[in-house]
Amino acid sequence: MKDSFFYPILFMLVIVIIFVGVLAVAYRSSEGKIEKYRIDEYNKTVLKLMADKIAAAIDADASEINAAYPESFAQYVKELPESDLDKRAFSAVVHDNTVAYCFEIKGKGLWGSIRALVALSTDYRTIIDFALVDQMETPGLGARIEEPWFLSQFRNRFFILNPGTEELTGKYEYIAETQEPENDMQLRRVTGATITSDAVVRMLKGEISEIYKHYEGQ
Repeated sequence: MKDSFFYPILFMLVIVIIFVGVLAVAYRSSEGKIEKYRIDEYNKTVLKLMADKIAAAIDADASEINAAYPESFAQYVKELPESDLDKRAFSAVVHDNTVAYCFEIKGKGLWGSIRALVALSTDYRTIIDFALVDQMETPGLGARIEEPWFLSQFRNRFFILNPGTEELTGKYEYIAETQEPENDMQLRRVTGATITSDAVVRMLKGEISEIYKHYEGQ
């Protein structure tokens, strides 16, 4: 009776240990590839956000710039030295002229942190392009902030409207995602995700204002 109870448990324990060991070895063996993939995807996003400006400076197409990764990244993108802003920052440089900047920014969503990349004009006042890197929002609701229609409304948006004032970015009116904006001060929210949509705008307003204040005097 004792043997019939003991051996199945021992057998299952051995199987679990073997499988855990196999998984651990598999993870360790692929860890380097996973990290390289993560870095490549991040760098590709940085390049993509500034590709239009790079392409315009060399009379090319942005798709050509993106397709030429990693050579185009190495040729045109430079990571800026760390500053007291505590943000990763990159510049797009063509023929020794800076044509755009890209900053990693962070905010707080409904369920966790939001991490994004935003490309800015050289005067730090216009959003060239914008992409999310990490977010923890609800699939089908808040996570829809990654959808192209939501992100595209920030592309080529003149964002620092009131230099020298407390409200640098202006006040936006939020409308339903099914509506068409009537002016540049209207932004569409994701249906059912008001808090997350507002969190993205709040992140952009706060982080870009901080960047602008830091660099405007330099």
